[in-house]
Amino acid sequence: MTVYTELLPPTKSEKHGALKWEPATDNATSPFAGVLTLTGRRDHCRYRVEEHPADEPGRAFVLWKLDAGTDRTEERYGCFVAKNNAHLCECRGFTATRHCKHLAGLTELVGAKKL
Repeated sequence: MTVYTELLPPTKSEKHGALKWEPATDNATSPFAGVLTLTGRRDHCRYRVEEHPADEPGRAFVLWKLDAGTDRTEERYGCFVAKNNAHLCECRGFTATRHCKHLAGLTELVGAKKL
């Protein structure tokens, strides 16, 4: 299993974010794609990433939290990485700013062809 690490682009709230991607060893019969760790100044959280069919052009994911994270009221986030860059996430950060660490991590992985 090859682990992929990368810095995330700086944002107003997070200047030094990073990701670590550990792909699943065998996901041919399962939606489980791997474990994504997002690290920042205030947070370090691991997510079980599942990919599901999408109705629109793009890719749909569910990120199941393996750690508490910054929003302890949520267990998971639905994310959509759109081909036309009209990405979506269910998290509070995306609702407030139209950007979030979940989409930053997923778009980096998709762009690097790691996911």
